[in-house]
Amino acid sequence: MPAAEGRAFDLAALLAPGSVEDFLASAWQRSPLHRRRGDPRAYDVVLTSAELEGFLNAGDLRYPALQLAKEGSYYAAEAYTRSAKHGTETFSGVVDMEKVRAEYRAGATLVLPALQRLWKPLRGACEAIEAELSHPVHANAYLTPGNALGFTPHYDTHDVFVLQIAGRKQWRVFEPPLALPHHSQTFSPAGYVAGAPILELELHPGDLLYLPRGYVHSAATSDSHSLHVTLGVTCFTWIELMNELQQAAKTMPAFREALPAGFARRPELRAELAAGLAQRMEVLRGHAEPSAAVDAFLQRARAARPRSPTPFAVEVVVIGWQTELATPPAASYRIGTENGATSLEHDGRKLFLPAAVRSTLEAIGARTRFRPSDLPRDLDEHATLAFVRFLEGEGFLTRAR
Repeated sequence: MPAAEGRAFDLAALLAPGSVEDFLASAWQRSPLHRRRGDPRAYDVVLTSAELEGFLNAGDLRYPALQLAKEGSYYAAEAYTRSAKHGTETFSGVVDMEKVRAEYRAGATLVLPALQRLWKPLRGACEAIEAELSHPVHANAYLTPGNALGFTPHYDTHDVFVLQIAGRKQWRVFEPPLALPHHSQTFSPAGYVAGAPILELELHPGDLLYLPRGYVHSAATSDSHSLHVTLGVTCFTWIELMNELQQAAKTMPAFREALPAGFARRPELRAELAAGLAQRMEVLRGHAEPSAAVDAFLQRARAARPRSPTPFAVEVVVIGWQTELATPPAASYRIGTENGATSLEHDGRKLFLPAAVRSTLEAIGARTRFRPSDLPRDLDEHATLAFVRFLEGEGFLTRAR
């Protein structure tokens, strides 16, 4: 079990001794930030070197939970994975740790992408930071032997917090060739020529490095191995918000009209296209409600937030026909209809359900407590039980106490 079980790690802890307010005002999306803490155990709350060794030696990892990279290129999975037979079942992508050890000794970096999915303290840190920033956060771990190159110069399309867990690593940071690249604008080494670095430093255990997306960087080790975790922040941008206006445009006949016949081969139609687009932008300006687009986007962003899985419990009694259940307060959810489906908004999420369950859902909503047997027989017994079990699994219904 992780040594950090139960301890919190949020944005304030990440940025200490500086404040969140100062960071957002001076560095966020603007410039790199290096913080030398002088505390080699600053990140014990999320991961230690010993915990990672134990995690790797457990011997139950499968691709892509563990990947290998060397000098900027990832290995093919077949180079370090195998298939394992168990009776008539075959488990594919099983990591061969003997091959991994050999490649690590030869200079390969071990990469554990989205480690928050498997390591609870990192999951808690990602959720806490995401709750404050409202942008999705993930965690990758990188283990590099001494005297090895990690990754060649590149930029990321997400902001990065580098947490040096153990060992040391030398970083070089260069000006961004593209300011704040969108996630669709990935780095291409073709034609890129690095100038003089704007920052050269060696990260020690407990240190923090923040890089806004777009800043080119490379890292290497010398006489020490390195273990660091990157917390990647994939930012929602104004582009994503403007996409809501595109959805609104689909409701307007003017935008659904076909472009002029032959528009791609007749140069004389270019002016007509430009004029038509300008005209429709005015239509959109006059009829698309910005606040409605914002509300739709906020709902979409909240619904996209990952939630910690409900802890598995062995002591469970399956919901039956006479099980008493409780519904949430009426103000905490909304039942609606979208594109012919029944929608249920609750706890920041929107569920889309078959239209056939609408009357049953409304009957549930009309009660603070109920038994499945109390509901109208719009669905048969099997479907009713399946539906209420689903709603309990989604956190909408709870067992009455």
